This record gives sequence, C-alpha cells and structure tokens, in this order.
Amino acid sequence: MKRCVSQQGFTLIEVLLALTILSVVVMATHQILESTLNAQQASEETIAEMEQFQTAFRLMDQDFSQMTKREVRNEAGDFSPTYIIHGRYELESQYDGIAFVRDGWTNPISLLPRSELQAVGYRVREEKLERLYRVYVDQLDGTEPRAQVLFDDVEDLTFEFLDDKLKWKKEWQVKALPRAIAVTIQRTDAEPLRRVFLTPGRGGKGGEGEELP
Repeated sequence: MKRCVSQQGFTLIEVLLALTILSVVVMATHQILESTLNAQQASEETIAEMEQFQTAFRLMDQDFSQMTKREVRNEAGDFSPTYIIHGRYELESQYDGIAFVRDGWTNPISLLPRSELQAVGYRVREEKLERLYRVYVDQLDGTEPRAQVLFDDVEDLTFEFLDDKLKWKKEWQVKALPRAIAVTIQRTDAEPLRRVFLTPGRGGKGGEGEELP
C-alpha cells in the first residue's frame, strides 16, 4: 500500500516576506559598511592633517631656533636693513610674510657648493601656507626661491615678536633678533592655531641691537 507524501511549496506571501527581510538585512549591512568606510576616511584625513601640522611646525621650530644675524643682499647688492624682513603682503603673501637667514643647513664635509646658511621665508599664496628657501643666501642671481607647500585652506597668517621686556609686538623694526616669534594661522572653519617658537635672540636691547627709524 502506497503512502501519499504531501509536498507543499512556499506560498507567495512567504516568498515576499523572505525577500523583504533579506532586503532589510542587505540595506542595514550596506549602511554599516558605508558608515565604517566614511569613519575610516575621516580618520585617515584627520591623521594626514595632523601630520601636515606636525611637519609645518617642526620646520618652523628648526628655522626660528637657528635664526642668525645675517643681512641679505638684493640684486643691486644692497643689504637689508634688518635681520628679519616682515610685513603685510611681504614676499607677495596674501597675508603676513616673513623672511630671514638660518644657520645649521647641513652640508657634510662641504660636499655641496653652498654654505650652511639658508635664506628661508613663510607666506600664503592661493590659500596655501608655503615655506620658501634659497640655495644661496643673497639674491644676486635673481633666481626665484623654491616653495614647499605645508598645508592649504589658510584664511590668515600673522607673526608677533617678543622683545626684551617680554612684550609682544606686531612689527619688528630692530636690527636684532627677538626672544621668540609667535605664529598664528587661521584656517577655514577651524580655530586659530598659535605656536610660539624661541629664537637665539635677546629681544633687541642690552647692546644687541638698535631701533630703526
């Protein structure tokens, strides 16, 4: 005697319900994956930005801490009146610009045809903070300085100078080196970044320098 086996398939409602659940799971998984990727990208951008800041401030610290009392000659052979050239729109900057000479530019056993002095500067061009430098200190050959972009989205750049009375000045008209230099960088949609860098100077008084007219 044969037994009848009931073979009942899925109903249309059950299939639609399963597809609905599957689509919800797939959508939730996609959203989680997208959120994870966005978080990873934001984290990588933040890390890259912090590395840019660290590089920029490390270079500034090296430059300002090794600043030296050396005038620069222009193409006409005239010396600059101060050791620090600074001002609004100096170096063709959108904001403040600064230039000076630093020591300690490594030249092992004089292999390269240059000294260990380096003319450096900082400016903002096209919203980008740039570090400028010359192979030779004086500008007698008329060559343009080389530019290294440190980071972008800069809305303002200012410098302040600490004198011998521990007072901050927005201008430096003394033929001497300040005690320290403060750099303030304003970036788009961000809090201002202010860093203070010590220099080898004593603030301009005590026989080190004199006020310029």
